[in-house]
Amino acid sequence: IFAGRAEIGAAWKKTSNEGRDYLSVKLDDPSLPAPILANLFEMEGGEFELIWSRPNGNRSRE
Repeated sequence: IFAGRAEIGAAWKKTSNEGRDYLSVKLDDPSLPAPILANLFEMEGGEFELIWSRPNGNRSRE
């Protein structure tokens, strides 16, 4: 996953326990306090639903 020329994440194809295909997404950038984890599902009618969470806690700054 790119924002301009910067790579800020990746996505992997997965299948749920119910047999539904989706993309597992991880977005990460030094400007974010923590990575964003998401799942992208295709819904009926060609729409998409993004379900995301961000772990609590801050990155350690050295």
